[in-house]
Amino acid sequence: MTWISARRIPLALAAIAAVFLAIALPGAGARGVTSEEVQPYLTRYPFVLDLVEGRAQPMPPYEPGAPPPPRWPVLAYDGEKRVWPVFIRGHQTALGSYFGIALGPLLGGGVAGVQRSSVLLTLALLPLAYLLARRSWSFRRDGSPIALLAPAMLALTFGTIFFGRTGYAFEIASRVGMMAALVVAAPLEPLTRRRALLAGIAAGIAVLCRATIAVTLAPALAILLAHPVRRAPWSRRAAVPLAMAALPLAVLGLFALLAPFREGTAPLADFPLHSAWKRAADIPGHLFVQLAWLGDAQSILGPVRSGSPPFRPLVVGALVGAIPVGFAVARWWRGVSGDGERMLVAGLLGNAVGGAFLYGQSSEFQLAMALDPLLAVAVAEQVAALAGARRVAGVAAIALAVRAQSVVFGLALDVRGTNPMFSGSTQRGAVATLRELGVRGQELVTTTYNQAGVIEAWTENAVRPVHAWPVLRSGGPGDASGLSLRFAAVLDAHRPRYVLLSEGANPYEGSFTDNAAISAALFELVARRGGRIERQWAFPTESGAPGWRLVSIVYP
Repeated sequence: MTWISARRIPLALAAIAAVFLAIALPGAGARGVTSEEVQPYLTRYPFVLDLVEGRAQPMPPYEPGAPPPPRWPVLAYDGEKRVWPVFIRGHQTALGSYFGIALGPLLGGGVAGVQRSSVLLTLALLPLAYLLARRSWSFRRDGSPIALLAPAMLALTFGTIFFGRTGYAFEIASRVGMMAALVVAAPLEPLTRRRALLAGIAAGIAVLCRATIAVTLAPALAILLAHPVRRAPWSRRAAVPLAMAALPLAVLGLFALLAPFREGTAPLADFPLHSAWKRAADIPGHLFVQLAWLGDAQSILGPVRSGSPPFRPLVVGALVGAIPVGFAVARWWRGVSGDGERMLVAGLLGNAVGGAFLYGQSSEFQLAMALDPLLAVAVAEQVAALAGARRVAGVAAIALAVRAQSVVFGLALDVRGTNPMFSGSTQRGAVATLRELGVRGQELVTTTYNQAGVIEAWTENAVRPVHAWPVLRSGGPGDASGLSLRFAAVLDAHRPRYVLLSEGANPYEGSFTDNAAISAALFELVARRGGRIERQWAFPTESGAPGWRLVSIVYP
């Protein structure tokens, strides 16, 4: 890569960006969507039921006695023309979603427009990865052409491509903010007041988008600011974490004054303080999953989409991920590591510790996504440290080939997945049938969380079902009679003509969901009441595996 002149680097960056867009854009809009990713883009809040004193009642903002619009429900401002998302949860705002709200209609509208806008937002990570690599201590000599390996690695990282084609703009925006903060803090000169303020604001925006990014960003920033070349008066360095914390806290406080969070949705509302020490024992498990993501995101995303046993892919992914991390640790020990390598190690440890305390299961891999750009920079530094042009080119080619094969297999899995949560075939098939039947409003009841908001997204709110998943939450084995009573409350309240069931394997459905029991309860309840299931429609996934099932009910 040393043959690339400085004048051609912008062209090389453009070529890398073109490769990324050529891979990511064609699939945007074809994959299925999840409830969490599309709800910030809905023009109206989903109509969701909850069980109150044995009766199925609407949740906010449709609860009994709710004031007319404009009103302020749990997570969004419900205006006269549309919902304006504010908080997705207490620890993450919908700030990044406004990128898709603005650009989605210009990029085809609907689900496809949202996902294409996320691809463009993800694109910003590529030049930021190059700038961070270029400003690393390892590239203090004229090594800028080799720094192009960082965005090239990132453009071929399947985890980045996968989430870049979703509606998770709040997640992507947090990583863009993180990388912007690191780029501002990275120049090899004492930290100025202006850079301290800009780095703090960018870090604050990242945390505002998703607070958990702090467990990656804070250690990485500390690594940069601790370097002797960047040292400055303590008050100037303290301005970075101060702004990083003050901005999200100020916004959180402002909106909490306007409308308190509903119980259980505020930041850290469900933090298990009583089991904090017990969770420390989970740190190795979280570290293992983080390494598996770094080695190959397919080791996690593959089983999620196919329902296959995850252990063997995780082991292979973790072994691959341990290679660059191990080199980074060894080079740090010898005192020759670059900034990116140290940021990767520090961020990885921050994620493992933070993940153990924030999440109940080590399978929760969300924190690892922020490490992808840091890994790309670290690998570029390690390649730059090699002697000899042939060796540099050979190792760079191997690194890119490892990434590329993951992309090839990942995209291939998209066309034969078994999980209805990610299945465009299942979701589009169901929507087409609903449109053909002319289904509207309360004629349709959905039964699982990962259907809430999805039908509205695909139909651009033309079909707005009743979502009953909170009422139908599983109480564990032996809960069949209770589930039947709760389902009866839904049927009594709304008498739907159609019910949408989920039959496919989904490891992330939630422990509170038993789709087989829900289906059995519906059929038993309808028969016991003298009704009948008139028709059924099956909507398989791309592989032909069961996805969703629509049933029509005739009441006695």
